[in-house]
Amino acid sequence: MAKTLTIAPKGKPKRRGRSPRSKRSVWREYAVFVLVVVGLALVVRTFLVQGFYIPSRSMEDSLLVGDYLLVNKLTYGIPIPFTAHRLPALADPQVGDVVIFRSPLDPERTYVKRCVAVGGQVIEIRNKVVYVDGKRGVDPPFSKYVDARIYPSSQATRDNWGPQRVPDGAIFAIGDNRDNSRDSRHWGPLPREAIIGKAICLYWSHEPVLGGGEGFMQQILSLPQRIRWKRLGHWVE
Repeated sequence: MAKTLTIAPKGKPKRRGRSPRSKRSVWREYAVFVLVVVGLALVVRTFLVQGFYIPSRSMEDSLLVGDYLLVNKLTYGIPIPFTAHRLPALADPQVGDVVIFRSPLDPERTYVKRCVAVGGQVIEIRNKVVYVDGKRGVDPPFSKYVDARIYPSSQATRDNWGPQRVPDGAIFAIGDNRDNSRDSRHWGPLPREAIIGKAICLYWSHEPVLGGGEGFMQQILSLPQRIRWKRLGHWVE
């Protein structure tokens, strides 16, 4: 006996595709991924490493206008957001460290200077020369003096300052461009609480456009010639 064959009725094949529910699931995964990435970036920026731009000449020739710094916020103890407390520090600021801090005169502004004395040391500046505990300090390799004039302390504190003992929990910080920097010679020792972190390295550097003579597109086109390639990845010393 022959078997009976069942023939399926003809019709259009069904389209295969994602249902509205599966599409919503994909978009939800994308949203979660973006939120996680943004959250991690905020955590890294707040607690570990943050980038800063150098807008002034106060640290020439160690740091130049147009340099972009990576700053280690972990070393000196991370400030806890919305509180006056910090996490335990891995190390204390040392003489020679390049530190980033909030201005004691305007906390909304940040500065970068070099630590030349720490708490307990006696700092004195005589005719531009820095002395720590009575011994002449060593000028950083790329520091400089650009003004031959020497002002008495009664006229200005740039060239003659102290002697004064740096309080515990503070540092004395000045710019490497000694004659063109506002620093502890003007506002005194810097409280430890104002320090944000320690400069690590340069992740970007380019010659700025001076005077604003070029348009936006001209600045973009000239950027490859203005990049300071040799400074990329340079460790701050």
